Amino acid sequence: MMKIAVSLFAALLLGALPVASRAQAPGQAPATTPTPPPASPDTFKTADALWQHVQDLRRGPKERPQTEAEYDAMITTMYSQIDTAITAFLKRYPNDPRQWEAKLLQINAKTIPARVSGQRLNLDEVRAEIQPIADAKNAPEDVRKDARRQLLLIAVSSLREGDKTVTGDSIVNQIHQFATDFPNDAGMPVDKYKIAMALKDAAPDASNTLLKELAASGQGRLADMAGKQLSLADELKAPLNLHFTAVDGTPVDLSKMRGKVVLIDFWATWCGPCKLEVPNVVETYRKLHDKGFEIIGISLDQDKDSLLKYTAANGMTWPQYFDGKGWQNEISSSFAIQQIPTMWLVNKKGYVVSMNGRVNLENQVKNLLAE
Repeated sequence: MMKIAVSLFAALLLGALPVASRAQAPGQAPATTPTPPPASPDTFKTADALWQHVQDLRRGPKERPQTEAEYDAMITTMYSQIDTAITAFLKRYPNDPRQWEAKLLQINAKTIPARVSGQRLNLDEVRAEIQPIADAKNAPEDVRKDARRQLLLIAVSSLREGDKTVTGDSIVNQIHQFATDFPNDAGMPVDKYKIAMALKDAAPDASNTLLKELAASGQGRLADMAGKQLSLADELKAPLNLHFTAVDGTPVDLSKMRGKVVLIDFWATWCGPCKLEVPNVVETYRKLHDKGFEIIGISLDQDKDSLLKYTAANGMTWPQYFDGKGWQNEISSSFAIQQIPTMWLVNKKGYVVSMNGRVNLENQVKNLLAE
């Protein structure tokens, strides 16, 4: 059975991480048994039976999608079925204690497919739907906690999208308040790291505050990761040093690209969110390459043939670094990359000026070319 680990958190901060990737592992054989259509909610005659049906739907279909189009279709179908089942549950059992979890899941069922397919969410509307659940005193603590976590992620996304009413300090305060209200929540340290990484460009001071807290937390691997990110920030105060031989034998030396704007794309063919970015990256390269825009790919693939076939089929004509080591890729590891896709933009002087090339890539490149 394929586990679908897509949450509103993942939808808002879409990416693949080594600790929780939703991508198919390299070499893993796809399932071939087709999934039968789900039973109608009317089939289930008790609250427990209908709720179990909802949980079964959340596990996802048995077949494994082989393309991004199949993945998008699967997500849309799955959450549509969940929405239908929850609508029936809330109508038939409005006073069931699970109503709050159902309501929160229903919000996710409407927003996740939109976000995964690249649509822009109305974050104010989503926030307005979630807030009453976070504030409901009779809702279970775990549900209120999940609602608060989602409100926090909405604040992060709002800030990254230019909402001037949200600040880095306000997000840090929300995280601290969350930790005070839910001191035993095991997931917040990881979420805190993800948020720190998401804020690197939009709110660097807040990002550094969170990374320093994690580095001093004694949280093992997370503390080490945070420490590496702080060290990397010091390293990137100088022009970036990057040179290698590409998979096609081409020598690549970033120092010889001075005067050009360069996108460094950390990605992999097995990473769904990475492949969602490919059409936009290819189109931006097509428009701006002649004006001085270059791309360097750092592939975390383990299968060389898959990389070569995918790049050729999708018009990705720029050089790719490949060493077959996956998440232990030497270049990505040296730069403490913990999530893909990660896209860095390097200006004409060789400095990394953005770690969030995914947002408005074309406009960012145009602005850097104009400098």
